[in-house]
Amino acid sequence: LIELATTDENGQEIVWQLEGAALSNQRRRGVMAGMLQEGDQVRVAGYASTRRPAHMTAEHILLPSGTELLVGFAREPHFSEDQVGGNAPPVTAAAEAEPADSGIFRVWTRAGGYWPWYFAEPHEYELTASAAAHVAEYDTFADNPLLDCTQPGMPSVMGNPYPMEFIDHGDTIELRFEEFDVVRTIHMNDARDPADVPLSPLGHSVGEWDGDTLVVTTNRINWPYYGRMGLPQSESVHVTERFTLVADENRIDYEITNRDPEVFAGTQTWEAPYVWRPGEEVGVYDCTVE
Repeated sequence: LIELATTDENGQEIVWQLEGAALSNQRRRGVMAGMLQEGDQVRVAGYASTRRPAHMTAEHILLPSGTELLVGFAREPHFSEDQVGGNAPPVTAAAEAEPADSGIFRVWTRAGGYWPWYFAEPHEYELTASAAAHVAEYDTFADNPLLDCTQPGMPSVMGNPYPMEFIDHGDTIELRFEEFDVVRTIHMNDARDPADVPLSPLGHSVGEWDGDTLVVTTNRINWPYYGRMGLPQSESVHVTERFTLVADENRIDYEITNRDPEVFAGTQTWEAPYVWRPGEEVGVYDCTVE
């Protein structure tokens, strides 16, 4: 998020809130912290919000040096051929590649071209009457907990474009996310009755190996939203995930299936590949409200 101070035709200062693509995506394309400094006089092109005044999705930022930063989804420059973040080769941190036998236990990032399932609009689903009534009363800005930097629960945390890392702890697998600094725990040897496990936003996840596929079932979730567009979620929701390591071990095929009969007429499934990029790391999100 960037704040940009401008002056309108009456000489009054207006402070715009600019948002771009995920920071990890920008880093991967060479747009690094420090390229834009506080106090820089810049030009910006993007898409102004039709719902919030002085908010914009930024695509192009022209620096005082004449270099253009492509900070959104555009890949062609708007202001200058001297650009960073467009069609230039990706820049990755210098790091020793993980050993070939690390399997799933490394850092993965969702491949490009796959729109997150959690941004699907409510009208795209067949909802129960109670769920439809909830959607009708939802206020995007007043009711969205993510705007207050509250960590998303399951399954909303899955599918984001930021890096995630699997860490093997034997009886558990830790799944760390850059987005909102979320950490999930997957229990590999848990014989407890799920009914005895307390409800929580991330729920209770139990995993097992099916060949090269990690199968994870999650229930006991009390996160109130399915996705990030105001769809409700009941405590009856049941989530099944499959993380399949492909033969060359450079990609995971991911599948998530959600069942919540109090909200949907049927099951909801989304699939996307995750790729391994040597040097990719899980950074610190550090969401704060000012």
